[in-house]
Amino acid sequence: MANNALIQGAKETGRKFLDVGKAVAQGLATSSSASGSAPTPQVDSRIAKNKAIQSKVNSYMGNLKTDMDFTSFSPEETKTMRNFLMSQRSEYANAAKEAAKFDDTTSPEYMEYVDIMQGVNNSFKNMASQLGAYKKGKVEYAENQLEGMYSNGNGDANSNAARIYGFADEDGDGMADIGVNAPFKILAGGNVGFDLDGQEVSYNNMQQPFLKDSKLALGILKDNESIYNKGTQGGEINPEMLKSYEAKLTNDLQNEDALNSILYDFESELNVADIATRVTDNVLSLEDARTEVVKRLVNARKGVFKEGKKQYEIKQNKTNLNNGNPGNDWTMRPVDKAKNAQNSADLNSYDFKNGPKTFSYLVRAPGNNNTNFKNYTIGKKNGGWYYQTGGRAFALSAEDALAMFNFTLPTNN
Repeated sequence: MANNALIQGAKETGRKFLDVGKAVAQGLATSSSASGSAPTPQVDSRIAKNKAIQSKVNSYMGNLKTDMDFTSFSPEETKTMRNFLMSQRSEYANAAKEAAKFDDTTSPEYMEYVDIMQGVNNSFKNMASQLGAYKKGKVEYAENQLEGMYSNGNGDANSNAARIYGFADEDGDGMADIGVNAPFKILAGGNVGFDLDGQEVSYNNMQQPFLKDSKLALGILKDNESIYNKGTQGGEINPEMLKSYEAKLTNDLQNEDALNSILYDFESELNVADIATRVTDNVLSLEDARTEVVKRLVNARKGVFKEGKKQYEIKQNKTNLNNGNPGNDWTMRPVDKAKNAQNSADLNSYDFKNGPKTFSYLVRAPGNNNTNFKNYTIGKKNGGWYYQTGGRAFALSAEDALAMFNFTLPTNN
């Protein structure tokens, strides 16, 4: 059966990526520009290949009659098993016939024929066990494809599994292609095997496709959400915290399946699509990709925190212009109020085509007893408004401009 915990994890991951919102997304997007790379909008060929396999398996399953057992063996497979059983029974009968000629049941020759008979019995048991495992694996593979659980980071393991389980559908007609699916074989000892392009593959040694690592992706997202909240609460991060986070990521991504899942399953959410494409194109080794992914996610953590801290700074600098409103525990002095009013009037009449405007203003939040005016600069850069104070610049929205400085942002500057 498909792993329900992982399915739920994948669904939960999708919700969380949306819940964190634009601020966290902005922090993640900033990480790629900080590392000097920009994501590619093209669909990676490895992702496209795995999605095509999923679509074809799902199409095959959708075309099956509801009363049909898709795990039943084809006539060709049944013939292969029958031929094996007949040859093994013949071998058993010959060995039994020869063993019956011996009176001394302790002789090496007698024991040799007994071993042959025992080997045949064991091969029958082994074949029955592996056929059961194969049918179970086929069900799990189909269910995982239907649930979209397999990672897009899989290489040949996914396409090989589709051929081994009889789901290959190259012509897209919703029917398994006999010429493409791997021929079914019974190997020595009753081992179930397949012929993959002339290479004999035992089912026991078959490489199974790996699942999406939703747990790891969700953990990265939760870390970003946590650090964003830390910023909105006025907290700080230090180099040691970043080093610890970097070490954790490096350890989590040592597993190549986990790394490939992050690259190819969450390439958009974690902003690593360009890295994945370079791996697919053999421009970047997986080892170097790991280093780049870790660096980008650490930069993303910085960006997410910065977005949170920006929100904190905006909240700290906001004031209620109507100082008599209920809930205020302070009243602005008339002289200060008059000075603010004059500066607001100057701002609203200023032509920002002449450049940024520097002024003095008393911005105070309820509960803040600071009565000192501070110098502020308001300007426009790269199409967006900003205000600067204390050597730090912040984005300035129309709502914040009105709340902080009683200033209406111009629309014609």
